[in-house]
Amino acid sequence: MAAVMLAVSTIACHIPGKSIESKYKNVDQFNFDVTMGPKNYHIEGYLTRSGEQGRRPGLLVLNGGEGDVDQCVKMSQGIAAMGIQVACVSIPGYGNSSGPSRFVGQPSVLASRKALDLLAGRNDVDASRLAVWGLGHGAVAAGLLMDYDSRPRALILESGCYDPLSLWPTAPLRTKLSILREVWPSKRILQERSVMAHLPSKLDISVLIMHGQQDNRMPVGQAVKLADALRERGAKVQAFYFPQASHDLGKRVEPELRAFLRDNLLDTNRAATS
Repeated sequence: MAAVMLAVSTIACHIPGKSIESKYKNVDQFNFDVTMGPKNYHIEGYLTRSGEQGRRPGLLVLNGGEGDVDQCVKMSQGIAAMGIQVACVSIPGYGNSSGPSRFVGQPSVLASRKALDLLAGRNDVDASRLAVWGLGHGAVAAGLLMDYDSRPRALILESGCYDPLSLWPTAPLRTKLSILREVWPSKRILQERSVMAHLPSKLDISVLIMHGQQDNRMPVGQAVKLADALRERGAKVQAFYFPQASHDLGKRVEPELRAFLRDNLLDTNRAATS
C-alpha cells in the first residue's frame, strides 16, 4: 500500500466574481492539500468565525451533496451566531476541491481527518467540543471517522449511504450509474466505503441522522439500518425521517440541527477554556 503523506497548503481557490471572504467579514479561507502517494488533492474550505471570545465549540461540515461551499458558508452564519466556529469543507470531487471522489475513497477520508485536525488545533476552538456534519457523500466520510477518531462528541449524518454492500443489489439505476462512474463496485471496494462495516463495538457519541423518506438515490432504509446499529453499540441516536423530502433536505433540517448542536456543543456543564 502506498505511503500516505499529509500536507497543508494555503493556496487560494479562484472564485469568479465577488469572493466569499468579501461577502462575509467573519469568514477566512480554510484550504489545505492532501497528498496520497504521487497524487495531490487540493481541498477547498472556509471558516466562519463566531463573534464570541475565547475557545468556542467547533463544527466541521463535510460537503459531498447537492449544495456548494458558498451555500454552506451562508448557512454557517446562523450557527456561528450561536457561538460555534464552523469549517465548511468540500471533500474531493465536490465544490472546488480536486477529485474525483471515487465514491468516498481514501482521499476523502484523509481530507476529513486533516480538516478535523486543523479545526481542533485552532487557538479559538475548544477541542473537547467538536462535531462533524456530513451531507450526502460527506455523511459517509463523517461516519467513517467513528472507526478511528474519538474526538467528535457529536455527528450529524444527512442523506448518506452507510452500507453499500446491501445497497448495490437493489440500488436505483441512477445510483448504480453514479457509483460506476467513480469506482468498480467490487465487494472489497464497497466494504472499504461502508460505515456499517467499520463501526466499533462500543460508541460513546451522540448522533443525529436525517434522511428523506422519498430519497430516490439513497433509500431511507440505509439511515434506519445505521440508526439501529448505532443504538446497539451504545450511541445516543436521534433520527428524523422527513416524509415528503427527497435527497436534498435543504433548510428543513435547521430546527433539528440547531437543537442538537445546543444540546451537545453548547451545554452548560462543560465550560469552554478561554
